Amino acid sequence: MKARTLGTLLATLTALVLLCPRPAAAVPVFARKYGTNCTMCHSSVPRLNDFGQRYRANGYRMPDREEEERTVLDSPPPFAARTGVGFLYDDLDRRAEASGGSDASTFQLTGLDLFSAGLLGRHVGYLAVYVPPIPDGPGLAAQEGTLEMASLVFSGFAGPWLNVRVGRFEPAYVTTSAKRVLSGAPYEIYDAVATYDGGHATRPAFSDNQTGIEVTGGAREHLRYAAGWVTGLNGPDEFPADVYGRLAWVFGAGEGQTAGQRLGLVAYRGDTYGMALTRYGVDASLNVSVVNLSLQYVLAQDAEGLWNADEAASWWGGFAEASVAPWVRLVGFARFDLVDGPEDLGEDVQRYTLGARWYLEDNVAFHLEGSMRQATPDTGGNPPAATATSVAARADFVF
Repeated sequence: MKARTLGTLLATLTALVLLCPRPAAAVPVFARKYGTNCTMCHSSVPRLNDFGQRYRANGYRMPDREEEERTVLDSPPPFAARTGVGFLYDDLDRRAEASGGSDASTFQLTGLDLFSAGLLGRHVGYLAVYVPPIPDGPGLAAQEGTLEMASLVFSGFAGPWLNVRVGRFEPAYVTTSAKRVLSGAPYEIYDAVATYDGGHATRPAFSDNQTGIEVTGGAREHLRYAAGWVTGLNGPDEFPADVYGRLAWVFGAGEGQTAGQRLGLVAYRGDTYGMALTRYGVDASLNVSVVNLSLQYVLAQDAEGLWNADEAASWWGGFAEASVAPWVRLVGFARFDLVDGPEDLGEDVQRYTLGARWYLEDNVAFHLEGSMRQATPDTGGNPPAATATSVAARADFVF
């Protein structure tokens, strides 16, 4: 898409969004349970605020009010659904099209998720997300049917120091949630994986949910920890060998979500097809007034053979994401992603994303976003980059 055309389209869509004076990937069953709205846990739905982070870490129990909690048998029906509809424009250059993509310009439904969550007992919470199958067709974004999340959380047995999550869940090594993110563009460092044996991924993308067990906790102030043991890509006949750990230090009046500051370290070690891979990361979430800045750097080390090569590979990447909420119902965001792939094996990726969300209600949001991705093979010389530009304008809602 030519720059002038893209600029005109973005300006037009911005005007449409702002003239239509919150999507909510929030789970409104909690809002109905407590007789509140989604902003109790979300400053800019779907991103959690500081209270929402504490509520999730506490096993879906109200902090300091655990004795007053009600189970799903004593609460409104614990079910919700999420979907969206809008306009999508994808413009690919020739090299990106040769990689299997195609241009798109269409109105479409953007999927459907079904939720259920709550408390089964005083110390047992749960969260389940089912994605029903949707066939490819005019005006439909195809999706495969899957149980995206299904986990139990055991909490409160040792104060804030010990919570245990079992099942399928978003693991704690995803330090900036890819499920509760403002942007629709993926975090490139989370999705970057080595390919092996004819293009098969060596492990799920870091943004994917995992199946296993995770232990979390920490002091009421400052220290937070997490450790997990998950399946990765191991099959039913293989012993799970993927483990991870995370430490974070929180200071100031908050959890580092929308107030206070958070600094963290994360490490991951996996074993796939008998070959080891490791990830080491540092991250930060910093807040000043209505501005949040999230940063992450990840160093990847893959064993010999993971990239179909005779030597080990080291590569790195990360992102910087800023968001600003000048008014209660408006939030703007911008992000830069960078992946420096392994030399002569992978590709270098840069992505630029800019967008805004305007909340008509707590559970209805108008979303406008533009993103440009450039991928250059890291094979020496000066090969051309594959460029993909996308624009999305949609309404997200949950009920």
